[in-house]
Amino acid sequence: MVGLDADLTVSVGPALLYRGPAFPVVELARSLFLWLNEANRGDFMFDSMSFEEVGAFSLTRGSSGWVVGSVFSPDVVSNPLDWAEVERGCRDFLSQIEFDVLSLGLDPGEVIHR
Repeated sequence: MVGLDADLTVSVGPALLYRGPAFPVVELARSLFLWLNEANRGDFMFDSMSFEEVGAFSLTRGSSGWVVGSVFSPDVVSNPLDWAEVERGCRDFLSQIEFDVLSLGLDPGEVIHR
């Protein structure tokens, strides 16, 4: 696993869910890639060795749709989103990280898609 960290801000509309430095964005991209390709997709709770807590970033399904959140700001969650919005946001993030990895001379297929 390539350890590339970056400042990360997660917001949905006006709701700021997470902002912090040195977030393991490549690890998050890889985890999201694997999750998006699961046949029986459940909730997504980012589990990283960089954090003691599980859920620095989470996508949980509720009765009204998917909710984006973070264990670091438990009182702030997004409004419910439909699956198309969640998937588009995840794929946009993945595309950006793939571009950044490629610009560093690394193969995104080796770094993210394995």
